[in-house]
Parts: sequence; structure tokens; C-alpha cells
Amino acid sequence: MNLHLLLCAAAVLPLTMCQQYNNGLLPAGSLQAADPQADALLSEAKAFVAAGELSKAKSKLKDIALNHAYAPCAPEARLLLGDVYEKQGLPRDAFNEYEKVVTRYQNSPLYTKALDRQLAMAMAAAEGELQVSVLGLWKAELESSAVEQWLASVITNAPYNDMAATATSILARYRLRKERYEEAALTFAELVEKYPDSRYAPEAQLMVAQIWAASRTRGDQNMANLARAQEAYEEFSLRFPGHADAGKALTEASNVRRLLIQQELETGRYYLDRAREYDSAIFCLENVIRQKSINPEAAREAETLLQKARTHKANANRKS
Repeated sequence: MNLHLLLCAAAVLPLTMCQQYNNGLLPAGSLQAADPQADALLSEAKAFVAAGELSKAKSKLKDIALNHAYAPCAPEARLLLGDVYEKQGLPRDAFNEYEKVVTRYQNSPLYTKALDRQLAMAMAAAEGELQVSVLGLWKAELESSAVEQWLASVITNAPYNDMAATATSILARYRLRKERYEEAALTFAELVEKYPDSRYAPEAQLMVAQIWAASRTRGDQNMANLARAQEAYEEFSLRFPGHADAGKALTEASNVRRLLIQQELETGRYYLDRAREYDSAIFCLENVIRQKSINPEAAREAETLLQKARTHKANANRKS
């Protein structure tokens, strides 16, 4: 190959490499020192926004995003594009633009601002305040899958930031509002485990206990859930001994424990009167009596039923 061809090849190579990266993810620290053309486009876009001509502004901003991804003003253009989408009632597109600022321009001072925008949008969506158009005919809340995806994105993008604890708390409350009680309790518990020093942790621990305890009023007589409630109340007092509600949590734990004993009494009564499984009845009733100090009323009733169960068992053995 002659010298002329080698020089041509060398001249083409840098251009090809730039084109390959044009629409891809930005390598860290790869923003150009200056891009006058991008700056001019951004100025035009801002003027269009100020004049309320959002479609024209969006066109200029998309030009920067697609063709000037390395320009110093590219993060600002992306952030403004998200804002334009919000103004146009296109929250999904807006959130995606903020996501691109967060994932592609982590060294930009606008990184935190984009995260803040994402969190604000996710919070509004979780509280039912963000309405989206359905077929252009009516407005409705954003679907649950999108709300949870947005919150998960914030948590992923800022795993060690207080923002992640905030998003987790919002996610737990959102699931509670949707009456997905078990998922809500597990999410509150996850918050306490991952962010124990967060300002949300004490309340989250109480919510875990209250959700499991409230399962009884929802018609769920599952003793395992009541045991979970007792454990969660006791854990609250251990984790947060100086909290104003620590004593109340211990009282609630005792109340749940008494309720568990009452449930066991009813189970013994069922085995005795309905199932006529006397060994099972005796086992439950004796266990209630052993816990007389916690629920003396249940223990007294269990003593009477225990005598009856032993008599029935003796009669059944004689007949056999």
C-alpha cells in the first residue's frame, strides 16, 4: 500500500470511531470541551420553551441528543427534553429522558437533579396524583407495573443514597394502598434491613407489625401471621429502644401473645367438640394452661375443657 493510501486510511479511522459511539452510552469523562452547534440548538430550544412552542423545542433537543451526545450541554438538553415531555403530558417519555441523564452523565452536576425528578414523578404516580391519557379519551392512574418499575429504577440508581430508602418506603406504602398486604409487609421489612439508619426505619418496623396484626381483622385467622406480628413488635423495641413507641410496641406484643393463646384455646375447643380428636385437644389445652401468666382467662377455660377432653378420651378408650 502506498503512502497516500495509508494517510487516507488514518484520516478515516477517527471519524469512524466517533460515529460508532455517537448514539451509544457515554464513556466516563468523554464530553467534548466545546460544541458551538449544540449550544446554539439548546439556546433555540429554550427560546421555544419560553414561547410555549414545545414541539419545536423538542425537535432541537432531540437533535442534540442524537447528534451531539458528547456536547457539554448534552446533559442539560436531555434534562430539558424530559421537562418538555412532562409539559406535554407524556410522563413515560419524561422519566426515560431523566433515566438517560442518570445513566449516561453520572459526572454531570445535573445527575442529582435528574434523580430528584425521577423520584418526584414516581412519588406522584404512587399517590395517584399523576394521570395519564388513555386512548386520548380519559385520564387514569399510571399502571401498577410502571409505578413499581419507576421506584425500582430510583432504588437501583441510588442504592446508597437516602433517596433509595425514600423510594422503598413509597413502594411499601403503594403496595399497602393497593391492599397487597403481604408484599407491603415484606417491603417494609426490606427497608429496615437495608436502611436501618434511615429516618423511615422505625415507622417501617411498626408497619410490619401492624400489617401482620391486622390480618385477623381482615378475616385471616392464620396464627403464623399473628406470630409474625408479635415478633415484629418485639424487634421494634430491640432495634429502637429509645424510640417513643418502644414501650407501646412491647404492650402490643403482649396483646398479640394473649391473642395467640386465645386462638390456641379455640383450636383445642374445635378438636374437642367438632373433630373429636382428643389427643390434639389435650395438647392444645395443656399448652394454654402452661401460659397462664400471659392469658389467665383463657387458661381457666382451658382447665375446664381439659377435664372434659380427658373424660371423653377415657370413654372412647373403654369403648374400643
